Amino acid sequence: MKQELPISASEGQKASPSGSGRGRQLPEHAEVKRNLPIQVAAVCDTTGKLHPLWFRYADADSRIRRVEIDAVLSEKTVRYVGLQIEQYICSSAINGQNRTYELRYSVEDHRWYFFRMLD
Repeated sequence: MKQELPISASEGQKASPSGSGRGRQLPEHAEVKRNLPIQVAAVCDTTGKLHPLWFRYADADSRIRRVEIDAVLSEKTVRYVGLQIEQYICSSAINGQNRTYELRYSVEDHRWYFFRMLD
């Protein structure tokens, strides 16, 4: 399920395109670029493990889109160029289709990324 939500405090304001990855297409289109920075809502359990709930991004028209994470299918910690990355394989109903994709969380810089669409 996706819906439009403002990222900033000013309700209904469009996000401006910038070099931070905004304005790229996700996840309805095949030309998704890797490592698209996203906002993620997640909870942390008593062991310190993160559980992502939903994410949002600015689409090509600078509208804020929200995607509910229906299931986390797998997760693991990977090392990439010396950085600790938490990798999440997730699924969501997007435009009536169940889609599988990969989200990544960089532990060192505390940032979330939409890494790639898997189907």
